Amino acid sequence: MSASDPASAHHRPGSALSGAFPVIMIAVAAALALWVGFGRGVAGLLGSLTPVYAAAIGLPILLLHVIAAALFRRDALSYPSHAMSRRGMLTAVASWAITLCFGFFLPDSTAHGMQSLFTHAVGAEYVELSYGFVNIFGVLSVALAVALVLLALTDLRVTARRLRGEPLTEDERLDRLEAHPRGLDAASDADADADAAGAGPAPASATSSSRERP
Repeated sequence: MSASDPASAHHRPGSALSGAFPVIMIAVAAALALWVGFGRGVAGLLGSLTPVYAAAIGLPILLLHVIAAALFRRDALSYPSHAMSRRGMLTAVASWAITLCFGFFLPDSTAHGMQSLFTHAVGAEYVELSYGFVNIFGVLSVALAVALVLLALTDLRVTARRLRGEPLTEDERLDRLEAHPRGLDAASDADADADAAGAGPAPASATSSSRERP
């Protein structure tokens, strides 16, 4: 069986976690949207910017994560294990951590000035530091959410190519080699055995013909 055979490519190891991960992504995305929009409420710091944060930041982050989860789920259903790709799961976890930090440093306009959960913990005099961190984590939160959607589209495209039996690219071969250290070697061994079996009868036929000649 060759490495470009759909039967050999149509495999992805999975577990209960990787199979359920797209659903987990949606649940976590909803929690993160609430965290960004209303998380400061745990310290009584909800202010006039809360509706803006909920609508302009929380909802787009939720939407991007839900779109990514739906695409990852569609890709996972193409495999018998129904497993989401490992790189997709790792990217999602990184995005969750960054968004949590974003909500922690996000300041709101309160009766006592701009405050965040961070300044509530360390002191209002560190609000400028909170601004600095929130800018960094804000950009990263949106970037990773977009990256999740793009990564899901990439997984779908790669899966479609494998199902059509198209040869794997060098990057795809390296990805498979990392996931299955013996996967490509076994495929190569199978190719070699098939070639040897196909080439075997030819020398025998040539020898028989030479013996039959006077």
